[in-house]
Amino acid sequence: MPAEPVRILFVCLGNICRSPLAEVVVKSVAEKRNLHHYHIESAGTGDWHIGGSADPRSAAKAKEYGLDLSRHRAQQITASKVEGWHWFIAMDRANYRDLLNMGVDANRLLLMRQFEHTAQILDVPDPYYGGPDGFEDAYQMLIANAEKILDFIESNHRH
Repeated sequence: MPAEPVRILFVCLGNICRSPLAEVVVKSVAEKRNLHHYHIESAGTGDWHIGGSADPRSAAKAKEYGLDLSRHRAQQITASKVEGWHWFIAMDRANYRDLLNMGVDANRLLLMRQFEHTAQILDVPDPYYGGPDGFEDAYQMLIANAEKILDFIESNHRH
C-alpha cells in the first residue's frame, strides 16, 4: 500500500496571484525530480476570491513558462482546515503570522524565501496592485526557491 502523500499548502492573501503560481512552480519542479509523493495545493488567508480563477496576469505568467493555472479555483485556509496539511509555505510574513494565529505549528511553517541566503527581505511581494514586472519578479523568486523548499521538506519530513 503506498504511503500517504506529503501534503503541502502554499499560502498568500487571496489565492489568486502568488500562491497559485507557487503551487504550479513547485509541482513542476517536484515532477522533474520524480518526487511523486506530494500533494500540493494553494490557499489564501482571506475569503474575497473563493471559487474564483487565478489572476489573469498570474495565469499568463504561468503559461509563458509552460505551466497551467486554467483550472485553479481560489480557496481559503481557516483554523478548522489546518490539520489536513503537513507543511505550510507562506508567501510573506503577514501570511506567516496569520497561519500561526490559526494554530499552525511553527515547526510545519516556512516562508517561501527563507532559504534564499542573499535575500534581505524574505517576502514574495504581492504583485496584485503593480504592473506586469511584479508577476515576473514573483515567478523568479518562486523558481529560485522551489528546489530549496523541496530539499528542506525531503530532509525534514518523517514519512
